[in-house]
Amino acid sequence: MQRVTRAAFVVALKKEVSGSFPFQADETFEDWVARAREIPNPSRRAMLAARMGVVKQRLVAQYSARKSAWIASARLTFQPGPRKACYVCGGFGPITQAHHVIPLNEQFDLGFVAPDHEHEWLCPNHHVILHLSIDRSSSHQKLGRRAAPSLAHTPLEHFDRLMELVGRAGRTTQWPDSRSSSPLAGRGLFRDPGASVTLQG
Repeated sequence: MQRVTRAAFVVALKKEVSGSFPFQADETFEDWVARAREIPNPSRRAMLAARMGVVKQRLVAQYSARKSAWIASARLTFQPGPRKACYVCGGFGPITQAHHVIPLNEQFDLGFVAPDHEHEWLCPNHHVILHLSIDRSSSHQKLGRRAAPSLAHTPLEHFDRLMELVGRAGRTTQWPDSRSSSPLAGRGLFRDPGASVTLQG
């Protein structure tokens, strides 16, 4: 799932259809769509729908390229320091992995100008479980159901640590067994505080 601003989509669409079905002066996107639906020729309506698809694909590709470049640049500036024991279970020091509290891909989606390198060291198991809980690619309820089997026999202390990290990432996760519901606000400095639209890639 890729996010682009609604304004960028409308601007690109106006350019794409300027020679075939242009926007009228001060016409909103919704008004343009309503007018397009009234076109009696189904082939012409289909052509406009195809143009919208082209615009969407182009913007998603551009967004993906910018995101990849931003993440690569952010990783170059990341200096996690000496490896530590797992923040959740306290073990596996030699093989722990540095976990960004707010994952870099989500920082870009949220509009961070500069990367936030706040991190904790996690063992591979708890790193995977945490990402099952905070991945934005699915609903919170689905994520809770997906992660629940891994948490069924998790000691309460470890569970609380995981929930703390979920909260620090700005999530509200509803777990199927109702062990926790932890609403905590996200954070970050945003490039574009305005409305955005989500385009399915």
